[in-house]
Amino acid sequence: MAGRIRKDDIDALRDRVDIADIVGDHTKLTRSGARLKGLCPFHQEKTPSFSVDPAQSMYHCFGCGVGGDVYTFLQEVEGLSFVEAVEQLARRVGYTLQYEEMTAGERRQLGEHSVLVDVNQAALAFFQGSLLGADGEVARAYLKERGFGRADAERFQLGFAPNEWEALSRHLISEGYDQRRVIEAGLAVNNERGGLRDRFRGRLVFPVLDLAGDPIGFGGRILPALDHGDFDPPKYLNSPETPLYRKTKVLYGASWARPQIVREGTVLICEGYTDVMALHQAGYTNAVATCGTAVTGEHLRLLQRYAQHIVLAFDSDAAGAKAAERAWELSREHDLDVRVLVLPAGKDPADLVREDGADRLQELVAGATPVTPFLLDRRISEHDLGSHEGQAAAVDAVAPLLAKVDDATLRRQYAEKLVADRVGVSLAVVAAKVEQAGGDVPGISEPPRRGTGRAGGGGRPRGEARRGGTSRPDREVEQRRRQVALERDVLSIALQRPELLPETWFELESDDFTHEVARAVFDALQAAGGPGTVVSAVLEAAPDDELRGKLRELALREVEVDPDEPHVHVLVKRLVARRLEERIETRRGAVRTMNYTTDPDAYLQASRELEALERTRRELLGRD
Repeated sequence: MAGRIRKDDIDALRDRVDIADIVGDHTKLTRSGARLKGLCPFHQEKTPSFSVDPAQSMYHCFGCGVGGDVYTFLQEVEGLSFVEAVEQLARRVGYTLQYEEMTAGERRQLGEHSVLVDVNQAALAFFQGSLLGADGEVARAYLKERGFGRADAERFQLGFAPNEWEALSRHLISEGYDQRRVIEAGLAVNNERGGLRDRFRGRLVFPVLDLAGDPIGFGGRILPALDHGDFDPPKYLNSPETPLYRKTKVLYGASWARPQIVREGTVLICEGYTDVMALHQAGYTNAVATCGTAVTGEHLRLLQRYAQHIVLAFDSDAAGAKAAERAWELSREHDLDVRVLVLPAGKDPADLVREDGADRLQELVAGATPVTPFLLDRRISEHDLGSHEGQAAAVDAVAPLLAKVDDATLRRQYAEKLVADRVGVSLAVVAAKVEQAGGDVPGISEPPRRGTGRAGGGGRPRGEARRGGTSRPDREVEQRRRQVALERDVLSIALQRPELLPETWFELESDDFTHEVARAVFDALQAAGGPGTVVSAVLEAAPDDELRGKLRELALREVEVDPDEPHVHVLVKRLVARRLEERIETRRGAVRTMNYTTDPDAYLQASRELEALERTRRELLGRD
């Protein structure tokens, strides 16, 4: 590479940024002592095992083992190269990077992600300018009709795509952007003449931003007042899949909504861009929307990092109900509480806010229906309950849903109150159908039998008698476990609380650590300058990524000892004492082989050395 970002800038930018702010864009963090904890954004979990240390500017997951600094985090969570991660962070905080031996053209080729964001940023500026220009009057009139003014347009960075074939493309090419990059960003396609044809034409444009606030794609809505001739364009058009934009992963409004989602632990999911705008306008700044797709598992994995409660604000038609059912199916895998905001027929959230006001919306949100009762009601309402055939069909329709309800008490209540009573059949009839669907209704039907073992399940196989109770752990194995735990605790303290270490620490040698990883950590710590050296310097002294991962784990783990000076002194002295104990055993064995009668001088000398070693051990462990 002809040029690279100056190392001084990389270090200065890392020090300037609070890693907790960056990680907090991707998972909810809560204070745990001097550190922060949250659900790991790199693997699915229910109990937080992801730790962030703002003071050391690093993170580590005790579940899957990932860890690093703020640049590593951005590389892993967003799939960036190192250069792209640095450039994205610099854009975020307004830091001007300096490049060594690099022309402007070479700099633009460094990172594909950064280049495509740059193209999208230029396109967004063009759209915003067009909205405010003479041609944008038609879009401004549409916004006014929908209850949005200039302040809303600025807040949500709205734009207008002129009703021309290549207005945006001409502008971007004139600004020096490569034609190939314009196509890769999803802003244009090749035309028959070898030029470009804009993807968005005659549309109100909504930018889709990533969690860092960078534009990664766009959504466009046709404007009824524009004449498209014989061409009948789709009402909504979204960016195609690009290296930046994956509609199954992104949510419109997420960067604006995330702070409120974290505060409330609840997110409102809509189907349209203007729905999000209307909800934010009404004070529900925790609203987001999918981008032309149903809710996916990846959407829920993203939201699960910030919230446990999801409210679906979908249209009350069949498509909305289907989307709600799909979201419910996925939510069961993520242990999320899902509710449905039941909207009046024919109205979306934007209509509701405009016509009935924010107070009415607040009432509906407060009364959001748990998704399972909502789906049961929808399925039952599709059948004629005035006939036996309709009743049977209704029970058949809801039985698979009931069978999937995990909570047995709720399953019984739903089966009785929401199905049997509503449909007009006995609970036994419902229970029989639920059992056929693979479930059961407690107190009514027999739970499905699992496995082929005897009743009672987990008993001991016949012929296997208890012999002597629980076997004792092998003494050597237990001693080894304790020694490894001691070495781990001492090294964690050396990295986290070096001020607690006694002078005895300086008597330690590499061989005092029995575990090879502990020895390697000790060597890296000493090579970096010893206890008190910043962890980043110790990481640099480590020979490989595997050891760096162990170092981060030790630097971020919660030490399972009392963090007071006397206790730490005892732990370090135990390590030093182990070396003395080995020498004592060696000397004791030598004394046993000697004969006082044949060589009294040698025997007495060895005995004195043994006594001196034992006295040193007693003094070491007896001090303080």
